[in-house]
Amino acid sequence: MATDRQSTGLTERQIRDAKPGVKTRVLWDHRVKGLGVRITPAGAKSYILNYRVAGRERRATLGRPSEISLRAAREQAGRELAAIRAGGPDPLLRRRGERDAPTVSDGLDRFFDEYVPQRMAKRRMSERTQSDYAKQAKRTIRPALGSLKIAHVTKEDVERAVKPRAPVQRNRTLALASRLFNLFETWGYRPQNTNPCKGIERVKEEPRDRVLRPSELEAFGAALSRSDDTYPIAAIRFLLLTGWRNGEALGLKWEHVDFENGEIVLPETKAGRQVRKVAALAMRLLSNVPRINGNPYVFAGSRSVAIGYKRLRGRFAGLCREAGIEDCRLHDIRRTTFTSAAASGLSALLIRDLMNVKGLAMANRYVRRAGAELQEAHDASAARMVAMIDREREGVVATERGDSPEGEVAAARDVTPDEAVANCQAALMRGEAPSSAVIEALLEIAKAGLDRPSQER
Repeated sequence: MATDRQSTGLTERQIRDAKPGVKTRVLWDHRVKGLGVRITPAGAKSYILNYRVAGRERRATLGRPSEISLRAAREQAGRELAAIRAGGPDPLLRRRGERDAPTVSDGLDRFFDEYVPQRMAKRRMSERTQSDYAKQAKRTIRPALGSLKIAHVTKEDVERAVKPRAPVQRNRTLALASRLFNLFETWGYRPQNTNPCKGIERVKEEPRDRVLRPSELEAFGAALSRSDDTYPIAAIRFLLLTGWRNGEALGLKWEHVDFENGEIVLPETKAGRQVRKVAALAMRLLSNVPRINGNPYVFAGSRSVAIGYKRLRGRFAGLCREAGIEDCRLHDIRRTTFTSAAASGLSALLIRDLMNVKGLAMANRYVRRAGAELQEAHDASAARMVAMIDREREGVVATERGDSPEGEVAAARDVTPDEAVANCQAALMRGEAPSSAVIEALLEIAKAGLDRPSQER
């Protein structure tokens, strides 16, 4: 390979005008030792850097003159040489490592082939979650980010990927992507604390609060009674009686049902293994569901599997159309069941146990949703307060004005104890706050009573 040392250093014009020869040749730059421009017989030009590592001469390609300027090439060469002198990695090996670095598709393969089975084996991930993750990866993450190197994915890349998705799906996909990149950091595919999902704002989700009204339930029941689709109808009736999650009902097997004790043992739920009591009506319904030999599921589908969620959802939608019910989803049955329980006067603690959840937050939502019955409870509470106010009034009226410290205070303010309490009661009955004068008088009356010696009380 022919070489040509430039005593005054390379220039952009020299590089542009340099002609190819019979053999590959190099134009060397005197300003940065080791930097040169390689010109092949075909006329291809590239910046190269010669250096030594462990006594061995090495040569790395920095880029083409059409891609980077001479100045940028000198700066890059200077950084590489400084890093080598400081004991940094061989640029050639580093670049080969970058070239062979895993892509997002590679990371997804490891996630589903290695990580997910491990979590499922430890019962730390459900089949439903695994299925949702697979759909999100297939629909969004793999098409949009799959070809990118994991180490090179930026926040902007992730934002572009999830932008077309609907709000709820956008949030779910972002949650999966964040989990993936945390794992990629653990696996050494990215530097620590560089998750590109960090700082991406989630869309605010409005909780759905659709509950079937009594008239809708009546129409729905009529539609149910006219249907003869055995297993989907039995499953829907069971959901109405228990408020279970759809997946829990569809996964119910005969081996889980204990008719003698009136309970069901579920080995896996969102809250772990559970022994559930259910209504006697629900147990009676299960006892009437026909069994299919070789199929372990209560709500049986074809062969040895349960009916699918898609079939159940479709049957429910058909019943809603027949009953003239709009904007109703299968999960609304659960919400309707527990809102009805709250309306009957059950406490949040009992509703929590009926729902088979760990915390009170969800149970409180149903308690707050119990419309007319909740209003009646408010009215009853107010009535009790009025009754107590009346009892207090009787005690005050019994005190004669002028014969006690209370009477003296009231007289000083030109308001009798009787008048003060009566005015307060009247304001409360009207739904208004008592006037400041009445409140002040009552406070003084109470204070005067507390200041009396015990033998005078």
